[in-house]
Amino acid sequence: MREALAHARASLGDDAALLHATQYEEPGLLGLAKKRGVEVLLAVDDDVPGLAEHEPQIGGLGRIESHVVEMRKTLGDLMTGIAVVRGKELSPAIERLVRNGVGESVAESILSGVKDSEILAALARRIRCAGPINCNRRQARVALVGPTGVGKTTTAAKLAAEHALVHKKKVALLTLDTYRVGAVEQLATYARILNVPLEIAMSAGDIPALVEKHADKDLLVIDTVGRSQRKSDHVDELAAFVKAAGPTEVHLVVSASADSVARREAVESFGRIGIDRLIMTKLDECAHPGCVLDLAVASLIPYSYVTFGQDVPDDIAVAESDRLAKYAWEGTL
Repeated sequence: MREALAHARASLGDDAALLHATQYEEPGLLGLAKKRGVEVLLAVDDDVPGLAEHEPQIGGLGRIESHVVEMRKTLGDLMTGIAVVRGKELSPAIERLVRNGVGESVAESILSGVKDSEILAALARRIRCAGPINCNRRQARVALVGPTGVGKTTTAAKLAAEHALVHKKKVALLTLDTYRVGAVEQLATYARILNVPLEIAMSAGDIPALVEKHADKDLLVIDTVGRSQRKSDHVDELAAFVKAAGPTEVHLVVSASADSVARREAVESFGRIGIDRLIMTKLDECAHPGCVLDLAVASLIPYSYVTFGQDVPDDIAVAESDRLAKYAWEGTL
């Protein structure tokens, strides 16, 4: 839009008045590839040099504003008002990825020159996955960090349930989230149902003793308080709590229903803590399934799990490159 306005005012002058601006798409071949661009409509006073020959069609500024549609038909692409900037055509495959929430440059870098039969394989190669938590050889202490509202507490319960009920491991829960109303009660309810111990750390100084208390457990899942990725002091405070727990893995939990900017900001901000894995939650609420691919390419951090509902322990799965590639392309798991 800025380029369109600059182009128009370079022709009409800086005093040209903006009357109308819009984005548009035009269907291409067979309705697949689309031309994308913007259209702006500007007007100038009657006494601008070089425009006198169009004076009968232009009229006063008030008349132009009341007859925008008629003026657009009459003037076409003349310098009297309309400046159109057309975007380049995208291939149907790249257009589909962009529509699914993948950045255009990312989509082009992945699919440029790729045959239709090789698309899913090309997507899968760009989605790194680390596999499930491994607590067979030593205790795994897994800390979940991330912004508020991404589902860390529910994810902590799902991980505890999967390892306790399915894999028959000895599990304990540790929560550092004493700020959010109801957070401890929510996790305590899950702990009672699963018959696993829950510890509550009121300060960073409490954490080492609580971790040592459960040194015999195969898995210690550490739930942390949600912090805004835009408040560095809050993230630094959280880092001190996480460090005290001495986790073997730190998993950043991000929501598929958030916007791409928020997810990338979270990776950058919480990266100061040291992020080993990604967990993408709320895939069932996601309008742009390509987000799993977009974040994988932007962060280069492997996924460990994805979640797609509130049911414990059912709505969680180990992240797999092929499955996430299909989700990014088709929107179904």
